Amino acid sequence: MKKHKDTVIVWPAYLDANLTRARGRRIPANLAAPDVTVEMLEAAADAAGFESEVAPDKRYPRNWSGNSGQILLKNQEGHKKKRLLLVLAKGVRRVAAQRESERQAAEIKKTKKKRR
Repeated sequence: MKKHKDTVIVWPAYLDANLTRARGRRIPANLAAPDVTVEMLEAAADAAGFESEVAPDKRYPRNWSGNSGQILLKNQEGHKKKRLLLVLAKGVRRVAAQRESERQAAEIKKTKKKRR
């Protein structure tokens, strides 16, 4: 196993509202977002100003059958992992809300075209 000094590994399952704590969620459900992906984590890390590296081919050990990926965050300041997860959760919720509003706008646009 490779040691990552000053690096925190974050799996999408840590922030997924659809999972229980027993299945791997690490933050409260009211702060989590549904169906978190590595791309969402990467966007949230960029928005929060973290240096990150994505490993999309990794599999989460508690659910090894799916290919979820992971993100490596540089933690030069030495923050605790829980604090980093809470900061990322805020960004992930923003990204999820933005994607949902884009999806709804596209759906409305699609229904308007059908009416013509």
